Amino acid sequence: MDRIDAIVRAVLERLAAEGGAKQEGAADGLGAPAGGADASAGCAERRTERPVIPAELSARHVHLSEEDLQALFGVRTLEKVRDISQPGQFLSTLRLRLIGPKGVLENVAVLGPPRRETQVEISATDARALGIQPPVRMSGDLRGAARVTLQAGEAFLSREAAIIARRHLHMTPPQAACYGLRDGQRVSVRVCGTRPLVLEDVAVRVTDASALALHIDADEANAAGVSGACTCELVGACTGRDAGEQCAEAACSDQATACSFEGKALTEQVLRTLAGQGAQKIVLRRGQLVTPLARDTAKSLHITLEAPK
Repeated sequence: MDRIDAIVRAVLERLAAEGGAKQEGAADGLGAPAGGADASAGCAERRTERPVIPAELSARHVHLSEEDLQALFGVRTLEKVRDISQPGQFLSTLRLRLIGPKGVLENVAVLGPPRRETQVEISATDARALGIQPPVRMSGDLRGAARVTLQAGEAFLSREAAIIARRHLHMTPPQAACYGLRDGQRVSVRVCGTRPLVLEDVAVRVTDASALALHIDADEANAAGVSGACTCELVGACTGRDAGEQCAEAACSDQATACSFEGKALTEQVLRTLAGQGAQKIVLRRGQLVTPLARDTAKSLHITLEAPK
């Protein structure tokens, strides 16, 4: 019995010693979870457990002002069919027709609630079908928007309201802190569809009223093979071979009116990217070329090209 008692005491002493060692390790951070807690980031989750980002298709749609809603449909309020992902926004019962110089888009959804200004969001493919050249813009920025006609029954309205929505990532301040991002930042995101695709120059939109989601248009969704539920992963900053050519990382902000770029040639794609960042004037440097299509696009978007001095 003495031998058994001695064995039991030895086991208890060893367990007590191991428990004390674990407590000491936790106190000095040695026992912290992998990645550690990041209080300064304001994220309660570990870095290895960041929230999954849904990738959502934002199909063509229209936001109407109260005045235009009244003119087209004779009402000032919208009846809700269902809520959509972003808080406070919804799909309404109303549909309308978009008419351009070369074509028509039928049965286009009207989203609510009404906005201060009417806005038409379409893809580049839609724009070609209509025969218009809308700029790439963040929602709410209608500078240089293309003119399009809206029809509901016998009512017609012509508005400079059409844009191609810039691909963007919605998140709340805590979620942005968790990912180490800030409002207005540009990032690259890998869309995990059946044809995975990295999208560059994705704008980060951080607001208290956001629901975490990447919003892409039909062209981008089709390119990535997105159908049904899909997620995406943050890759990092722009990763193009030539920042000036591929990502158009320019010396200007969203609020800027003039900017420059680092690429060798100003193409239509680069010009539209800079326009989407708010550029109204592009200052060229010596040796930089401008393609004919970029010049035509600059004229249509009312963007000034300033030659090097």
